Amino acid sequence: MPLARKLPHVFAAFVILTFAGCTPEQAKHPEPFVTEYGLGPDKWATAWLLSRRIEPQAGLLIVEPGQPLPSGRLFDLPDSPIRRQGNRSGFEVALESYSLDDPALQKLADIVHDIEVNFWAHNKTAESAVVEHGYRELQLRHRRDAVAPDCYLTFFDSVYRALRNNLQAGVSLAFEDLHIDCSSPLSPASASLIAEVSISHLLTEIYRGKRVEFVDVREPGEFEESHIPGAHNITLRDLDSEAIQRLKGADYVVSYCVKDFRGFEMAKAIKQAGIQQSVILKPYGIKGWVSSGLPTAGSKALSNKEAQAQLSTHIASMASRAL
Repeated sequence: MPLARKLPHVFAAFVILTFAGCTPEQAKHPEPFVTEYGLGPDKWATAWLLSRRIEPQAGLLIVEPGQPLPSGRLFDLPDSPIRRQGNRSGFEVALESYSLDDPALQKLADIVHDIEVNFWAHNKTAESAVVEHGYRELQLRHRRDAVAPDCYLTFFDSVYRALRNNLQAGVSLAFEDLHIDCSSPLSPASASLIAEVSISHLLTEIYRGKRVEFVDVREPGEFEESHIPGAHNITLRDLDSEAIQRLKGADYVVSYCVKDFRGFEMAKAIKQAGIQQSVILKPYGIKGWVSSGLPTAGSKALSNKEAQAQLSTHIASMASRAL
């Protein structure tokens, strides 16, 4: 059975967000959009698109992970029609599904794709790095796992407004355009501290004989294409007592995704299950691993044997230079 994961105490089973101009009668129709609370920008960009641009009158239900889902139109959940599909982000799927023709929204789709999907190639747009920096800064300022839903929506309000205005003016997006300060940040005590451990330190620990277990939290299709050699593939919904038992006794349990938005969620869940050595990578995720020149295994990378051999060679070389 999946392990229970608790959100900060200010969240009930779900949070209902309604918007200006929505009367009680309108709130009954159409069905609200429904998803679980999470940390990734694709989730919140999609929530913003659906509830701000597509059907503001529908409302938005954010459910605590593991809790029953209320009636509504599901998104960013397994088997829901609007979710990441292959190399398309959930935001891109939503944009195509509703046939929205808006240059600023298309620009935002490129940005979300760069942040959440496109980690092998160069960014489609220079604004992607600016938005990712702003998003991470927002999470760090308000505690990564305790950002209120309306704070994320306000952030993407500012992103869209800046993209629209800057496209009209022919200028680039600036970090200052995205700085927002949510009026009611959640209690810092509600957030579990998850250590960020440098890749070089982890490799040194492996050389010293420490047991380091990598947990890839992405979907099986993503994992099969490319992953850290020897990693376990465990999604958040599949984290159960059996999986925890396999990880117990490790000196480090390193959860990761592409850039560690989901990786952080997994690391927190593993720590709450009793494994105190639960950490994430720095630089973040498999993108940080690849940018450090380290090998991956999978159908679009090396065989597991080749990747393990290259990693062992890299670790030995790094250790000899340090001596």
